[in-house]
Amino acid sequence: MGRFRRRWKWLPWLLAAAWCWSAAAAAGELTLDEALSRMEAGNDTLAAAREEKAAKTYEKEAAFGLHLPSVKASMRWTRIDEPIEIDLSGIHDAMSFLHGPNPATGSPGDSRLAYVPAFTMPVQDDTFVKGRITASLPLYAGGRIQAANQAASSRVQEADAQLREAGSRLMRDMVTRYYGLRFAKKVVDARAAYLKGMEQHVSEARQLEAQGMISRSERLHAEVSRAEAERLLKRSVRDRDIAETALANLLAEEQGGRGAIHPVSPLFLTRDIEPMEYFVSAALRLNPMLQQIDEKGVQARAGVKAEKGALLPKVYLFARQELVTDDLTMLEPEWAAGVGMEMSLFEGLSSVNRLRSAQVQTSRVAHISAQAKRDIATLTEKLYHEVVAQVEQYDALKTSRALASEAVRVRTRAFEEGYATSLDVVDARLTLSGVVVRQLLAVYEYDVALARLLETAGLTQAFHTYRNDKELEVTF
Repeated sequence: MGRFRRRWKWLPWLLAAAWCWSAAAAAGELTLDEALSRMEAGNDTLAAAREEKAAKTYEKEAAFGLHLPSVKASMRWTRIDEPIEIDLSGIHDAMSFLHGPNPATGSPGDSRLAYVPAFTMPVQDDTFVKGRITASLPLYAGGRIQAANQAASSRVQEADAQLREAGSRLMRDMVTRYYGLRFAKKVVDARAAYLKGMEQHVSEARQLEAQGMISRSERLHAEVSRAEAERLLKRSVRDRDIAETALANLLAEEQGGRGAIHPVSPLFLTRDIEPMEYFVSAALRLNPMLQQIDEKGVQARAGVKAEKGALLPKVYLFARQELVTDDLTMLEPEWAAGVGMEMSLFEGLSSVNRLRSAQVQTSRVAHISAQAKRDIATLTEKLYHEVVAQVEQYDALKTSRALASEAVRVRTRAFEEGYATSLDVVDARLTLSGVVVRQLLAVYEYDVALARLLETAGLTQAFHTYRNDKELEVTF
């Protein structure tokens, strides 16, 4: 009983150690969904695109304000060189001549003239304050206000398309780098298995040489092949480290503050995808770049409408209320209201030429749109064929892998019995390792090609559907 207790007293410590090891191992584990969430939270490109959309939304709201009244208040204090007065001394002189003393008749004149003041009328003091509120409401602007609102709304849609384009591009980059690291780690495993097999082969070759069954040259050939396998493993480790750094950069992680990243979402492959026509049709409707070009066309047409409106009159209501009435002159009312009209009659043909420029811009955007649609359709077809080609490559390599595995088994057995050379075994193992790597590469390139296809078709989020409804999960 005592021995039983002594044996089990270490169990809590063993469990704690196992738990710590498991937690440490899981600390660097990262699923594709987690990687995407971290990228979206910290990526500056996405943040800039969101801010751009927010700015365009505010511009749209500002353009809507053109429909509303404009109210302004102003206040100013002024001092001039001297007061402004109206001089009526001529009237005073005429009265004095008519009613003053007349030497010819001896009349003393009207004595009341002495009480008549000088004829000057003050208009404005040399210091005065002016304050007023003015308001105006456009009634007709030749379509310029509607054009400004159409252009502003289009710029919001364009910014939204830019945001989706940035998100799609980063999604494709994440798939490329995440699965690139997953692929690189699998290649390291394959190269390590190849090296382990070569080390076993070298050990067997040394034993057979000692028994006199093979020559020294065959044993040396086995050792050279083992050294080559070691070199391939070291190169694959460097490739893995580079892939890990690339993924960390996309995740916006500092080099010194991160641990190893372990992508746990497996490479996948599915044959159940829609026909090519489905993706081409989706690309022509949903591709963010094409949508941006379409919005440029909307803005160009709004520009034509605005320039046509510049040739037409502008009609508006206006009103004015004085805030400081003490310093008003006799010619200034306390308030005023009415209807106004403005129209440019001649600007050196600048308005006409701006209209022509806007019309040419509309035609230019139409040509760009037509060419871009052809290019996008062609690219979609190319990417679709790449996806299909990787499926075919994977299927073709399945048979090759089975054959290579059997060749390794047969030639190793024949070498042990003295019926095959070391070169035969090395070639068989190298062929098997190469087939495994090529099969991994086919699945990786399938995932990348699928991400690019969905990006071009404007269906980036559908990548998760294909990944979750996979026909084949490749774990190797």
